[in-house]
Amino acid sequence: MLIKTLSKLVEFQTISSDTNENRRALEWITKQLKDIHLYIRKFVFNGHPSLVITTKNTKKPIIFLQAHLDVVPGSPKMFKPIKKDGKLIGRGVYDMKYATACYIKLLKSLSKNLTKYNLGVMITTDEELGGFNGVSALLNKGFTSSVCFLPDGGDNWNFQESAKGVLHLSILSKGKSAHASKPWKGTNAIDSLFDYFYELKKYFPNEPCNDKNHNHNTISIGKFTGGEVANIIPDTAEALVDIRFTSETDKKEIMTLLNKTMKSFRNLKIKKLVSGNAYKSDKNSSYLKMFSKIAYEKFKIKTSFVISHGSSDARFFAEKGIDTILIRPKGGLIHSENEWIDINDLEKFYVVLEEFVKKAAVQKSD
Repeated sequence: MLIKTLSKLVEFQTISSDTNENRRALEWITKQLKDIHLYIRKFVFNGHPSLVITTKNTKKPIIFLQAHLDVVPGSPKMFKPIKKDGKLIGRGVYDMKYATACYIKLLKSLSKNLTKYNLGVMITTDEELGGFNGVSALLNKGFTSSVCFLPDGGDNWNFQESAKGVLHLSILSKGKSAHASKPWKGTNAIDSLFDYFYELKKYFPNEPCNDKNHNHNTISIGKFTGGEVANIIPDTAEALVDIRFTSETDKKEIMTLLNKTMKSFRNLKIKKLVSGNAYKSDKNSSYLKMFSKIAYEKFKIKTSFVISHGSSDARFFAEKGIDTILIRPKGGLIHSENEWIDINDLEKFYVVLEEFVKKAAVQKSD
């Protein structure tokens, strides 16, 4: 059932911008649960649909199981999952439709004894765009829990200990146009951006660095536009920039650095596009220890900790002080044409998750 459900979810081409397809996928999920007594709420934030499912009529279950259904674009073949060498290959199998497949199976498995549990499932469709019209909006509506299980980080049974924050910026340069044969009559907007980044990159480590975990701040130019033809000095240029910063770095420090470096470049302007905080998980969490113990008891799996260079919706739960667990089974090549998940390991992951929920989400009598 698990792989069949996951394969069906992959067939929905739930690219973040395709809100209609995401809505269709959420409707399909709702139909899979129609025979179970659940409280299902539907939300739309700026066009992006979300689904919140709870076993009790509450906004505050003991545990929320969270997943995003949206994916990055891929070739048509990526939405036709295939089995190969013990793996399921397709867009979103690992990032992170496998989690939703697990949650559907779990709710069906618990359906006969549902009153025992105070459990919630939160499925959103805008994580790849930043999560502001999904998890962030739902938490701001008052949804909360004691713990959130969000398997969108950590790898191969390693818990995510911390994750870097993210800043996406547009840096616009204004110059003065002139014929390229007389550059002294103009101001080259592209040159100004080049000079700015030359100064800015001095504050970020160069690769390869000496830290095998690369636990440091990074900066990358993702897109650069400017100019029309070779023989005209461009009067405008723009760079789209990605900055990742560690949990030891304050986001304000990054912005201060950007603005300080820009003082010598008065023709530049910064616009913040996406902003997400870094965070650190509680390694001593009783819920984390519970999950780890079950994994070892069931399959002799020894969990460990890793640092993530990416970001996820977990940061929104962390900002609300909600204990968050991020761990995944074997899989890889996220956002590539060969994204995969290990089928047998996914089955083990489900067994551990179900046992964890049965222990963590039990509703105590008043």
